[in-house]
Amino acid sequence: MDLHRVANRVWSVGRRAHAVSLPKVRREVVPLVHEGGWALNAALFRPAGVEGPLPAVLLVPGLGAPGSVFEGWSEPANVRELAALGVVVLTIDLSGRGKSWGIDTFGGPEHHGDVRVALRYLAGRPDVRGAAIGVVSFSLGCTAVAGALASGAADLPRVAWWIDWEGPCDREIITSGGRMMDPAMGHSLADDAYWAPREAVVHVGRVGVPYLRYQSERDHAQPGEFRHAERMIRAAAAGSSPWFQLNDHGRGCVPDAPRWMPAGNRAAREWIREQVRLLHALP
Repeated sequence: MDLHRVANRVWSVGRRAHAVSLPKVRREVVPLVHEGGWALNAALFRPAGVEGPLPAVLLVPGLGAPGSVFEGWSEPANVRELAALGVVVLTIDLSGRGKSWGIDTFGGPEHHGDVRVALRYLAGRPDVRGAAIGVVSFSLGCTAVAGALASGAADLPRVAWWIDWEGPCDREIITSGGRMMDPAMGHSLADDAYWAPREAVVHVGRVGVPYLRYQSERDHAQPGEFRHAERMIRAAAAGSSPWFQLNDHGRGCVPDAPRWMPAGNRAAREWIREQVRLLHALP
């Protein structure tokens, strides 16, 4: 008997049953316009029958992924699970992906603009509590979020917190030491002008919001890689964030021997969902 196959089948059946048990969610297509003038595609999810204004969460996908990945179960977040907490959830196709126009610049300035546009949209909705907007980034999505929050844009809405799931922090980790060069778009690792906007570790100390980092014992993209988590926490500690947290270590702790979280999306999804609940002070 293939126990791995049996376990996957049991998990799949349980997941479908869980999905059916979730409260109904209202989905709304949201056309946005980038700061550069091109069309962006986003989708908003709101718990049906729940009065507002509600707290909100922006989900920023990883390398090459559209926002629709969060409508299924392949990622460490699901829009229906999060909306069931009593929050408004916004997903976005970053420039050059999904139904959004533009060019995919692998977390460059164009993607910083995507995040700013999405945050302004959420803050302007009457059914969203403007002071209660959180952001969750996944993998390379951290570059878009870090650059946006650290940009110093005068009209950038207040962000309550940022959760970073296993984001590669700099050119070394993004390219796996020069072995995965697609995100370089033809630029060398010595090209500081290209890489500086894309290195979250450069910006995390200036985001000015609480920063939480999730890192499992088996990184989703580079198993055995932990330096990006350690570099991000150290940079956050040296910066202006009100507080920071790595996994289940206490706030403000920079551990010498970090405790990594269990591998797999299920554990990450449960942790992220619980953090959203706690950070938004939901029942």
